[in-house]
Amino acid sequence: MIEFKTKLEPFARGFINCESDYYGKKCAAGMVQNAKEGIVKINLKTGLCTLENDSILFNYTGMWCFEEWMEDEYKAHPEAKEELDTIVKEVKPWAERHNLSRYLNDLDSRNYCEGHISGGYWEGHAVPDFADVCRYGTDYLREKIEANRALNPGKDDFYDSCRLSMDVFDILGERFTKLAKEYLKEHTDPEEVDKLNNIIRTFDHAPQKPCRDFAEAVIVLVMVLCVDGNDSPGYFDQYMYDFWKVTDSNVRRKYLDAIWEYFHETRIWNLTIAGSDENWNDMSNDLTYAILDIVTEKKYQTPNLTARLHRNSPKKLIEAIYRSLATGCGLPGIYNDEAVCVALERLGIPPVDSHKYVMNGCNQIDIQGKSHMGLEDGEVIMAKAVEFTLFNGLSGKTGNKLGLETGDPTTFESFDEFYDAFTKQMDYMINIVVGICNAAQKEHADNIPGPLRSVLIEGCLEKGLEYKNRGPLYGHGQILIQAFAETVDSLANIKKYVYDDKRYTMAEVVDAMRKDYVGYDEMYHTFKNSEMKFGNDIEYVDSIAKDVMDHFNSELLKKPTFRGGYYSSGCSPFVNAPGAGRKLGTLPNGLKTDECLIADSIGATPGCDTHGPTALINSCLSFDQTLPGSGFILNLKFDRAIFNSSEGEEVFESLLKSYFDRKGQMVTATVVSREELLDAQIHPEDHKDLIVRVGGYCDYFVNISKSLQENVIARTSHCGA
Repeated sequence: MIEFKTKLEPFARGFINCESDYYGKKCAAGMVQNAKEGIVKINLKTGLCTLENDSILFNYTGMWCFEEWMEDEYKAHPEAKEELDTIVKEVKPWAERHNLSRYLNDLDSRNYCEGHISGGYWEGHAVPDFADVCRYGTDYLREKIEANRALNPGKDDFYDSCRLSMDVFDILGERFTKLAKEYLKEHTDPEEVDKLNNIIRTFDHAPQKPCRDFAEAVIVLVMVLCVDGNDSPGYFDQYMYDFWKVTDSNVRRKYLDAIWEYFHETRIWNLTIAGSDENWNDMSNDLTYAILDIVTEKKYQTPNLTARLHRNSPKKLIEAIYRSLATGCGLPGIYNDEAVCVALERLGIPPVDSHKYVMNGCNQIDIQGKSHMGLEDGEVIMAKAVEFTLFNGLSGKTGNKLGLETGDPTTFESFDEFYDAFTKQMDYMINIVVGICNAAQKEHADNIPGPLRSVLIEGCLEKGLEYKNRGPLYGHGQILIQAFAETVDSLANIKKYVYDDKRYTMAEVVDAMRKDYVGYDEMYHTFKNSEMKFGNDIEYVDSIAKDVMDHFNSELLKKPTFRGGYYSSGCSPFVNAPGAGRKLGTLPNGLKTDECLIADSIGATPGCDTHGPTALINSCLSFDQTLPGSGFILNLKFDRAIFNSSEGEEVFESLLKSYFDRKGQMVTATVVSREELLDAQIHPEDHKDLIVRVGGYCDYFVNISKSLQENVIARTSHCGA
């Protein structure tokens, strides 16, 4: 026990002075100390309460020591230098425990050097049942903790940490009440007084007891999200509806507006609405429509909003979604229960739970309050397998040996022989990324505790296991794909021009790739301008796409996770598409080295889908979209003038129905004109509110990189069927 004189860094002091060596309990003790002494605030505009973080903090991503923030502490408090030195010395070894460089040398780190495979760096999202604190109260949750402690003897440190995490909210409730009463002495504005009284009214019984209405539930939910680190709220219109329907309409709209401002300001990750239950009953309600109304009204690019559709979704819901998209805000992303639920059931998740899926992060899938599986465990740039096949295991970018020796491709006598070598390269990449991800999952299990999340995710208390350490009911994993269209286009060109038409020899193709097409101008233009491009409903190309994607997805489903489930795939490029393009060497689709224009979804390389949106979705339906268990994004761009018309609405709804009826998984819509995008590059100050879809989320066009802007501009703009 260290006697600190300073009141700085309360989390760190609580962590250090916890007498247990159990990491989770030390973190929980730090959370309690921070609740007691950290800076609490009330936003008088929204009526919501928050807790500030210090230089050393703990949230769902682990414990962090931000040295640049500590420098500010040293400068502001030179008198506390000795104690701050002690704090850093005591905390830093623990905070560095989830630094993955500790074990990368034990893995195939060559793949990290080239960047075509990655995994394990991100600690990962999850979607606990945050609203359990609102619905049941901390007293009930403590009873649940103690009941399970009795069933799992010898795990007292784990259960102590869980109990301490509940104490955090009780302490904060008392402090928020005291602060609200102090504010009442100084503030006389009727609106502000009303909000302050609501805080006092809420915490006269919550969080120990259940909340009684929507205002109270919003106040408590924001407190919980703030303490956890503002991850994805999940199925908001479902778990908040009981509170919503018993609250006066003016009051509930006021607090919906307040929490939406909070979600936007904190850039909270992903919120889900609508959907079906296991019997295909529609679950949308008047809160669903209120959320779509507020998105349409505010036109914010955050929070990321997911709307779930299915066979019984009402037309008025689709119309409300269309009105929101027509504003150009890019929200919501639209998911199809008919594909997603089937994919989750392939993983062994029963319908009663598969129909409770939500999105976290950009678009990874979780079962709220029951899983830790919806994080982007790893990523594969699929087109590297084409390079490895062409160069017998060598990278076309660097010459490094990163793949298998599958033979000299100039000796292959058929496309089937070439394709067989390609699938071996792809399987090899899958094995590597799974190995990396499982090692990372084990490290996270050992070194990133989650006492709060272990209370709010089913299975953890019952097993006496942390939420990262196989505690949740479902522990599946997700590997994300980059450069799928470029893979397919490359294989299609090889099949047609080398093996079918015999226009080029394989030796010529390999030499052209090695020389970045220098001296092969005619081949370059043939490959670049070939009609053999994915996204145009060409059976010749789409049959290859089906073989590649279904093989990749089927192989992943055989691979177990450390967390106790199985892997499946997703496609969520985030902002990484240009970077992935730069990691590729020269390809037979006409991509030259260091070019970065590649597909940012499961769709075509930007600009290569020239036969209209119906052709594009037909190509994307060539492969089985009930195999991938993560978000499988299809980004579409629509001309603003056409979209905002009766014809545009009819075309969009028809496309959506056609895609979803045939089990397409997900659609996003960027509604913008090419002229706007081009002018925004020249005059960004005039287009600060121009929003585009990027990977699985929305961002302001002027805020994204120049290469990503070019990717968005190059996407085909759809004006009709």
